[in-house]
Amino acid sequence: MKKILLSLTFACIGLGTNTFAAPIMLQNFETAMAPWTVATTGGGGGWTIVSGATATQLGTIAAHTKYAVVNEGALAASTYNDPTTMKSPTFSLVGIAAPYLSFDYDYFQAWLSASPYIHEHAWIDISTDGGTTFSLLDSIVYTSGGAWQTKFENLAAYATSATCVLRFGYDDGGGKIIGVAIDNIMVYDAAATEIGLTSVAPVAGTAADFFAVGTGATFSGTVMNYSTAAVSSFTAYYQVGTAAPVSAASGSIPAMSSAPFSITPAYTIPSATQQSVKIWVTCTGETYLNNDSMNTAVVGVAFMPKKRLMFEEATGTWCGWCVRGIVYMDSLWRADSNNVNIVSVHNSDPMQSDNASSVAYDQLISGKISGFPSMVIDRREVSDPSNCFTDYANEGAYYGYADMGIKAKTTTGKVIASVKVKPASDMTGDYRIELIVEEDGPSGAAGSTWDQHNYYSGGGSGAMQTIGYNFATLPNPVTGVKFPFVGRATVPANVNTTPNGVAGSLPGTMTSGTTYTWTDSSVVIASNWVASKLRVIALLIDNTTGNTTKGQILNSISSPGLYTGVQDETMVIGNMNVFPNPTNDMAHIRFELTEATTVNFSVIDVMGRVVFSAPAEQMNAGNQQINISTADYAAGVYNVVIRTDKGQVSQHLSVIR
Repeated sequence: MKKILLSLTFACIGLGTNTFAAPIMLQNFETAMAPWTVATTGGGGGWTIVSGATATQLGTIAAHTKYAVVNEGALAASTYNDPTTMKSPTFSLVGIAAPYLSFDYDYFQAWLSASPYIHEHAWIDISTDGGTTFSLLDSIVYTSGGAWQTKFENLAAYATSATCVLRFGYDDGGGKIIGVAIDNIMVYDAAATEIGLTSVAPVAGTAADFFAVGTGATFSGTVMNYSTAAVSSFTAYYQVGTAAPVSAASGSIPAMSSAPFSITPAYTIPSATQQSVKIWVTCTGETYLNNDSMNTAVVGVAFMPKKRLMFEEATGTWCGWCVRGIVYMDSLWRADSNNVNIVSVHNSDPMQSDNASSVAYDQLISGKISGFPSMVIDRREVSDPSNCFTDYANEGAYYGYADMGIKAKTTTGKVIASVKVKPASDMTGDYRIELIVEEDGPSGAAGSTWDQHNYYSGGGSGAMQTIGYNFATLPNPVTGVKFPFVGRATVPANVNTTPNGVAGSLPGTMTSGTTYTWTDSSVVIASNWVASKLRVIALLIDNTTGNTTKGQILNSISSPGLYTGVQDETMVIGNMNVFPNPTNDMAHIRFELTEATTVNFSVIDVMGRVVFSAPAEQMNAGNQQINISTADYAAGVYNVVIRTDKGQVSQHLSVIR
């Protein structure tokens, strides 16, 4: 997404009086690092220019056009960037009425240990002698929530210098923690009227720019006022292709502050195609327009696939805080197992060392985080298990790229999984399927490394309770824990050295609405696994070089369990939906059958008791609906189960009073 200059003139209202012809200095990294120069020690690359999101061990730096970043955590073990600097060319501030520096940044400011103390440090230096000597201008402090924000620095103290140089620095004392990202460095006269577009939504090339044909796409963004006076109003525009622009007047922006905007009416998606979109802002008195506009795109698709978020939880029995992961992951699964998939990836305990595949899986996930417990969401960002419900609410609407189905069974000591993928739009590239076999309930002998350490014991660290376990009242460590969602094996077997799925599992070109099937039988069931407790998760992963989603899980699906014997692996039940959810009197269960079959329907409470069961019924292929009264149900969470002779699907239903 590039910034563009529009040769358009608009009439609008503002307060500016001075002319802002151009910045004194501008570096937005859209073309190259030069004329800025990078210096570093320790063999690392220092500051590099990237586009799209940057995954770090602590979190994800969001896409922000092209930007400069020090990704310390991505370096090899023998290299580091301590310190690394990024230095500007010489510029003059002589005669500038109100010289200011502004820049966008994303910075976690993490610490690795207290003894010895290892902490990220980012800063800005300034020189008035052409770069011979520098003094500290300011430190860079963390951004709230790991989000991009804009920082302003008053340069009035240096206004008599004609030989100024800026230098951005980063150091973490060899800790290889995270790094810092910088964009849109600008030195300018803040006495003049100047606004700039800092973000737009949806962002092209992300899951947010897909819309079903006939639905509306709303364009929005954030505009920054760089001047020392308030701007009374501005106008925002969008233009799809060569169509007439659509505009919306917006309110005032305080000095050196930002304001959001949304442009109505929404744009109705006419067809299953991609369309380019320009978004820009204008204000009276502004003459420098280079940072006032951005390009994005919207993609029309035939249907919106059902999206299931994938949570890979990094945990271990040695980790006393990791009972937090047990509680929150179990709670999320109980709340909506039909729309999420969860794997507990164990580290340095018997479940991690179970086999070579589980060891490699731990290496992959541990390399994406900075501490335990953590959640890796769709392999595009990292969060804490305590945030899982917020993350689920915020990200559950992500575009799923394709509907998926899975059928898994055991036969002759192996797991056989058949996965179906039906794209909602044409997909050309290297898209792959990865399988994860997980087991619910492994447990080990008391007094061994199976004992779960528990720092919530005694209640001093707060409540931590789920079904069957109240860790505040349990000892430290806890014996006999039946661990949920334990990752046992993957396909490929070594996802650390062969990430992003099985090569050739999907064709290089897939057509919208066409179903593609891939079957695997490479996982052998170990003698210490309980086959009846196994579940198979299929991941749709992008491995296409150049895609902003490369390495990310685009969608996922899990088998409800494994059946035994040789049966037809065709998926029979699909698109299950329980609504309204939660409910207090009536619930409707809609689903689709791919063929005529006998259906059993039941509702089970959290204790495993059947509270409702309907007689087996022969149903035809196509859309079906079952209605049940919940008027007599106690408040709580129930499991709605639909079974056929070829498997079952389930979804949680919440009843409120």
